Amino acid sequence: MTVTATSLPQLPFDCSQTYINGRWVDASSGETRNVENPAAGAVIAAVCESSVKDVDAAVQAAHTAFYEGPWINEYSGAQRRDALLAVATAIEQHRKKLEMIESINTGKPIADVRMEVDDAIDLFRHFAGYADKVEGRHIAAQTNAGLEGYTVKVPVGVVGFINAFNYPLCLLAWKVAPALAAGCTVVFKPGPQTPLTTQYFAQLVHETGAFPEGVFNVVLGGVEVGQALVDHDLVDKVGFTGSVKTGKHVIRSTASTARVRATSVELGGKSPGVVMPGVDLERTAQLVVGGCMSNAGMNCNALTRLWVHRSVYDEFIPLLKAAAEALVLGTPQDEGTQMGPLIDRAQYE
Repeated sequence: MTVTATSLPQLPFDCSQTYINGRWVDASSGETRNVENPAAGAVIAAVCESSVKDVDAAVQAAHTAFYEGPWINEYSGAQRRDALLAVATAIEQHRKKLEMIESINTGKPIADVRMEVDDAIDLFRHFAGYADKVEGRHIAAQTNAGLEGYTVKVPVGVVGFINAFNYPLCLLAWKVAPALAAGCTVVFKPGPQTPLTTQYFAQLVHETGAFPEGVFNVVLGGVEVGQALVDHDLVDKVGFTGSVKTGKHVIRSTASTARVRATSVELGGKSPGVVMPGVDLERTAQLVVGGCMSNAGMNCNALTRLWVHRSVYDEFIPLLKAAAEALVLGTPQDEGTQMGPLIDRAQYE
C-alpha cells in the first residue's frame, strides 16, 4: 500500500508554538519549519523555528527556576517523585495519541512505537523512585585520623539536551526523567525532523501541572539553535545524542566557553557481531537481522560488521538471507509492518 498525505491521521494537537517557562509561546523569529512524514514524503505539520533569543529565554527560565524556584529549593524528593509519577500516568493515559504521533512523524511501525511508549512510561516511574533516595557517603581517611571525607550529591543545575531523530520519545525520557529526579531544570531540543512527540509531551506536562514554571522548556530548530544552547553560559551541563562529528564539536564547544561544563555525548558506533559454532543458527540469523535492521537500521548500536565462524558459514548465510527477506515492509500504521522508511533523503544518501 502506498502512503499518501490524505491517508495519514490528523495530528490531535496544535504544534505551532513552543513551550518556555510554563507557557506556550510563538517563536520570536516568526519562522516555521515543515515536518514531513517519511513514508509519504508529505508535510504533516509546521512548527515554529526558535531563534537564539528564544534559546536565551528558555535558559533564563530554567536558570531562574533552579536558583529561585521551588523545584529544588522547596520541593522534597518525595514531591519531585510524585511529579514524575504524574507525568508517567499522563503518558500512559494518552499513549494512543503519542503512538500515533510518533509513528506518523518517524515512520516507525506502530508495533515498535508501542514498545517505545512503554519504555517512556517505565523510565519516568523508574527515575521517580530515585528522587527521594539521593544519598552521599562517609569516607574515613585511613592514613590520617584527623580527617574525615564526605560526598554530597547535588543537582548540577540547568541541563541543555540536544536530541537525535531516531528515538524521539524514548531519548527524551532517558535524558529528562533522571535530570528532573535529581532536581535539575531542563531545556530540551528535539531533532528537527522529529519534534512532534516532544511537543505533545510538553502539552501533557502543562496539563498535569506537575512541574513549576521553567523546570521543563522546549526549543525547536536545527544547528543554530543547538549551538546557542551549547554555548549559553547559564547552561551547567550539556547532553547530546547524534553523530560522532557533531559530538566532537559539542565537546570542543563546552570546553572553550567561559567555564568548562559537564558534557555527556551518546554517539554512533560500529557494532560487531560474532557467530560461533554450537548456537541455534536460525534464531541467531533472526537476531542479527534485528540488530542490523531494527528501526530501519537507524541505531547507534546497529550491527555493521559480522564475523561468522568458517565451520557454520555456509549454513548460516542462507538463513541470514531468508531472515532479511522475511521482513515485512509496509505502511507504518499497519499492524503487520516490521520496517518503515528512513527518516529523510539525507539519511538515505
